[in-house]
Amino acid sequence: QEEFSYVQKYKEDWKSAPYPPVFVTVDSVVVQSGHILLIERAGNPGKGLLALPGGFLDQTERMLDGAIRELREETQLKVPAPVLLGSLKDQHIFDAPNRSVRGRTVTQAFYFKLKDMPEGLPKVKGTDDARHAKWYSLASLKPTEMFEDHYSIIQHFTNI
Repeated sequence: QEEFSYVQKYKEDWKSAPYPPVFVTVDSVVVQSGHILLIERAGNPGKGLLALPGGFLDQTERMLDGAIRELREETQLKVPAPVLLGSLKDQHIFDAPNRSVRGRTVTQAFYFKLKDMPEGLPKVKGTDDARHAKWYSLASLKPTEMFEDHYSIIQHFTNI
């Protein structure tokens, strides 16, 4: 009920725009040692569901910069920028017209495959729009616990 009301208000707020809005978001698929970095959404839509770190693109930034900004804001991932950029393996646009309950939302997802490290997975902490940030085994993911089409995005890059 709470989420339904949120989405209805969201759509009502954009009703007076001269054209139907198209929202642009960015997401990061960060994988290391068979694990993926996910957040638990703190707010609607999708409150409590697992999601890729990401969000809306700022007006003045490039997509990769926005993805890294959102990744750091939501997870506090402590990987140096050169290492993160060096681990970028792929990117893809996900633009199915009904992929989001909020309306037409196009996302550019970036796939980062971090090298296995003897010290294990980097430390993370959920902040900003994330209630929690945590590494999950790719084999343990369940589509029913994921936000919108994020499971499909993960499948695209990882072949799980």
